[in-house]
Amino acid sequence: MAQIPLERTRNIGIIAHIDAGKTTTTERILFYTGREHRMGEVDEGTATMDWMDEERERGITITAAATTTTWRVGSGPEHRINIVDTPGHVDFTAEVERSLRVLDGAIGIFCGVSGVEAQSYSVWRRADRYKVPRLAFVNKLDRIGADFDRVVADIEASLKANTLVLTIHMGLEKDFVGVIDVIRQKALSFDEESKGRTVLERDIPEEHVERARAARERLFDKLSAVDDTILEKLVHHGEVSEDEVHAAIRRATLASKGVPTFAGASFRNKGVQPLIDAIVRYLPSPLEAGSVFGMSPDGKKKIERKPDPGEPLCALAFKTQIDPHGELTWLRIYSGSLETGEQVYNPREQKKERIGRLIRMHANQRETVDEAATGDIVAATGLKSTVTGDTLCPVHQAVVLERMDFPETVISLAIEPSTTAERDKLLDTLRKLAREDPTFEHRLDDETGQIIMSGMGELHLEVLSHRIEREFNIDARIGKPRVSYRQTICGPAVAEGRFERETAQRRLFGAVTLRLSPWEPPAGARDRVRFESRLRTGVLPKELVTAVEDGARSAAGSGGTLGYPIINLRIELVDAEHHPQDSVDTAYVAAATYALNEASEKAGLKVLEPVMRLEVQTPNEYYGNIVTDLQSRRAEITDMDVHGDMRVVRGVVPLAEMFGYSTTIRSLSQGRATFTMEPHTYGEAPASARPSWA
Repeated sequence: MAQIPLERTRNIGIIAHIDAGKTTTTERILFYTGREHRMGEVDEGTATMDWMDEERERGITITAAATTTTWRVGSGPEHRINIVDTPGHVDFTAEVERSLRVLDGAIGIFCGVSGVEAQSYSVWRRADRYKVPRLAFVNKLDRIGADFDRVVADIEASLKANTLVLTIHMGLEKDFVGVIDVIRQKALSFDEESKGRTVLERDIPEEHVERARAARERLFDKLSAVDDTILEKLVHHGEVSEDEVHAAIRRATLASKGVPTFAGASFRNKGVQPLIDAIVRYLPSPLEAGSVFGMSPDGKKKIERKPDPGEPLCALAFKTQIDPHGELTWLRIYSGSLETGEQVYNPREQKKERIGRLIRMHANQRETVDEAATGDIVAATGLKSTVTGDTLCPVHQAVVLERMDFPETVISLAIEPSTTAERDKLLDTLRKLAREDPTFEHRLDDETGQIIMSGMGELHLEVLSHRIEREFNIDARIGKPRVSYRQTICGPAVAEGRFERETAQRRLFGAVTLRLSPWEPPAGARDRVRFESRLRTGVLPKELVTAVEDGARSAAGSGGTLGYPIINLRIELVDAEHHPQDSVDTAYVAAATYALNEASEKAGLKVLEPVMRLEVQTPNEYYGNIVTDLQSRRAEITDMDVHGDMRVVRGVVPLAEMFGYSTTIRSLSQGRATFTMEPHTYGEAPASARPSWA
């Protein structure tokens, strides 16, 4: 691929609720831009971007896949588009999180029937957090029940987005034949023999003229409200040129004051080319995305890195990909450049690493390149210590970018190899998978000796179990899923912990007093334990305070007699004794452990269970049975919408009550209802619902 200037590069992601048409739309983009000469289909298991066996069998995206293509608008210059297709299922939220962290723009895809769905909220909020400019594509307008205007209104009301509608539909459902370009007031249809590749332009049919004019007036009204240049032109001249309109839309998009919105039906090959034009016209280049800011390794100095190849290297590792043949680390280059064989520095590990190969990804196909420059998204081999969230930079110009936060695991199951000989192989595989997936954890159960896998949901753990069997050739027995319970204290308490021991070499001593109190962590925080030292300066050396924190956090994570982590907890170190000759860090770790366990017993512990945010979509005739069933599962219904002959039920429900629900909802609705869940919070488990050990 020819070298294309940075200002003509776009790094974008495709984000949406599951089954809104992300991968299908990506396949059309690749086909129309000439990257692929054959159009893949999700339903047939031939989608280029869904390359894993699990993805093709299930018809869903599980892992984010990257590719690169090019496009020119009309006779304009060629632009490079780096695309990341992300999963829609909440169990694979880490893939969306880390993709949005490194992308400059995104396309939010919405089902023309269902509108804004549960995962639509989640991905849109994440994009808001990272300030990612977006386009919106209302897909599936050929489906029964499609309503473009209702979905646009839903996007505005639910997501607080200022939609700038640039194409509208000609017909709906089986009568959907094409779109109208609102700016140019032209009708666009898409030749079926060429699978939509040939775009046919004509005057707007008479029955759509009034709608098209009204849409153009609404667009100009909205642009005037957010762009003074357009307002001034309209007031003084009464009209604006097409180029001026595009420039205003671009300004509004980059400033997150507007979301260019398009109509289409990707599966029917209609409406995709105007969306590709919009990627080039309205989404930012890495230059426009601006500088990134990090800290010096000691945390004392804020450092800026500009999107300039002449700046020192600054690259973020945002994804690790494991397969039996090796490990790939995906990198976003924010500044500087990177060459094959170059030595780089990882400030978190304080280690130097050497780049083995640099690879440009096209789904699972790999194209080796010699160099990656500012704005590039590439994969690298040979990085042994670098994991998701690490920064790579020169050793003498080090910078640490902010790491990513991922949600806690909510579900666990036991996994055991079929033979003792395979146990080490299984543990090694689990370690690799944990490096790849920040929302996957594993541990050894101290009481049973079992290996426990923890993840984001039943599907998440099921997919990982299949990968262990297929990709890594390990025959393992899988237990039933179980909820990852937590505990918290009922009130404040204070306790002292002392550790004194004589050894053959020396005497060991540590003594601390800890005060525990309930604490509500900030929204979205993964660290649910806060440690604070209240000691006067000089009472205890800094390294021993660190040892106290390590011991207290470890004890909270072990969970005392019930064995589940204690969360929503503030730990204060209020007193300590210090013997200069005998005080060592191991003694203070032990003393802190004793103090925390005693204080938590004094305070009293209550069991918490994960509570999920739930959305169910069902035809009207099954609504009553589904709501009755949900109420029997301790669900709290918070909201209900009507979309044609469909009802959308939203609420919260304890995860413990939802195992096997996919089978139940199919039975209740003859397979016509769907649901999604995502972690919401932890709530106190009623006595009747607590696990037997509690």
